[in-house]
Amino acid sequence: MVLELTSRLAFIDSFPIQVQIRVFLHDNSYMADINADWSNWHRFRIGIKPHDLEELNSELQQAIEEVSCSFEKDGIRSDALAKLAQTGSFAFKRIFSESAPREIVNKVLKMRATIQFSSEDFFIPWELLYDGPLGAQTDVSHFWGMRHVVSRALIQDARPGDLDSPIIQSACPHVGLIACNDLEYVIGEEIPALQELHRQNRILLFPLRPLNANKRDEELEYLGSFLNDEALQIIHFACHALQTKPISKSYLLVSDEFSISIEDFIVREFEIKHKPLVILNACITGTMSPLYTSNWAALFWEHGARGVLATEFHVPDWFAAAFTKELYDHLLLGKPIGEALLATRHYFWEKEHNPLGLAYALYSSPAIRIANSIK
Repeated sequence: MVLELTSRLAFIDSFPIQVQIRVFLHDNSYMADINADWSNWHRFRIGIKPHDLEELNSELQQAIEEVSCSFEKDGIRSDALAKLAQTGSFAFKRIFSESAPREIVNKVLKMRATIQFSSEDFFIPWELLYDGPLGAQTDVSHFWGMRHVVSRALIQDARPGDLDSPIIQSACPHVGLIACNDLEYVIGEEIPALQELHRQNRILLFPLRPLNANKRDEELEYLGSFLNDEALQIIHFACHALQTKPISKSYLLVSDEFSISIEDFIVREFEIKHKPLVILNACITGTMSPLYTSNWAALFWEHGARGVLATEFHVPDWFAAAFTKELYDHLLLGKPIGEALLATRHYFWEKEHNPLGLAYALYSSPAIRIANSIK
């Protein structure tokens, strides 16, 4: 039996409340500042330490992956969704303790809001936080990622172009495609969907040529030049992402068994100077571990991406391919990336009772959008 949405969420383009939450480490535990609509900043203590944060991330990851494994023909099993809500509620109440912090946040959450989190060392899948009824009364609309536009801002050194407009001016965006050719749904669905958009003149698709693992140095140089191509406005990865220890050895498998690691990226000093939007449609390309600063989303952003859409969990290949098609439909209508992402999550819930869109996380301004698109 699939749990129904207690009130269907009508997608709206206007989010009246703008919320900023900054989290920082102080005396081996975390503090947070919160501001709504440029009002006064309010400070409160978060009663968890770094290793508590790692454990909380692990619990959330396990819960949503159980949701993924329990997805059936007619939707998600109610027990798996209820468990995800229970874990999301636990995370919400651990981070926002009783009294003033909970009261402030609850006041904000009564309305749909754009919520941006910024931190150097506090990473959580905010989309999975849950503030609603539990058990048989679980209401999907109370997951933060189903009600609010949620984004992350990394605190980092100033970069040239940080104040660039979030608008990508293009009637037909140029999309660079970096794909792994041994993924069934990438080959059978994701690439054909992008090719169809190309045929419709809604995008111009530029696939990365196959890379030869026996000519690694030459091919890494070529890959670096592809990422830095000034013609590309979107760079789309459809590939494997493998997490290893040390984290620096974690890699993307992008073509014909050709891998690129976080270490490769840093050693080669890859730059992405022309501000594309990067879509990392591969498993766990966002926060790998909250105890480490290295992750693919942060790396691409630090090296020049306009913004990054990444995944916080293992996403089934079949869903990643379907998610891409729906997301582009919204982006190419000119919706800001934050609203496009929220609309895509709603689409899969309302059509299939599928909440896996909550696995996608936005590392950018939610206002990035494509202007002058074909309507």
